[in-house]
Amino acid sequence: MSTPAGATTPIDTSAFEIRVNSPDTEELSAADMRRLFPGSALTGSRLNRLHEWPRVSVVCGNQIVAVATCQKTDTELRAADVGIDGSCGCSLRVVLDMLVDALELAGLAGGCRRLILMPPSGSPDLLERRGFTAISERCAGGWLEKPLV
Repeated sequence: MSTPAGATTPIDTSAFEIRVNSPDTEELSAADMRRLFPGSALTGSRLNRLHEWPRVSVVCGNQIVAVATCQKTDTELRAADVGIDGSCGCSLRVVLDMLVDALELAGLAGGCRRLILMPPSGSPDLLERRGFTAISERCAGGWLEKPLV
């Protein structure tokens, strides 16, 4: 049976699991942090947030393939650190969609009006297709935001 033109084939996501961790539970290993934030992306500030902020993770099998630190304010959910393992063999789009779906759901459940995230490299186009808008400031870099209501 063929798929009609313009239709998409459903993607099997049964191998994935979404986890939400507080700073007190299930720390990220040093190897996971280096894999998810390669090279100079693993700064001291980022290490502190990875240890101190709640996290949403996407797990495939026994391996964490994406992680985002989260901080909720009265009106928004901020994901300051988003790391994706591009070498895991999983589709970047599927992993990113699962992570963003979980963040959006968490934001809505928490009464947030928008989701703000720092996009991992190679993902802004995928995120803009999901309704995110790029916000740029000269001295602070840029981020993406999406209204949730």
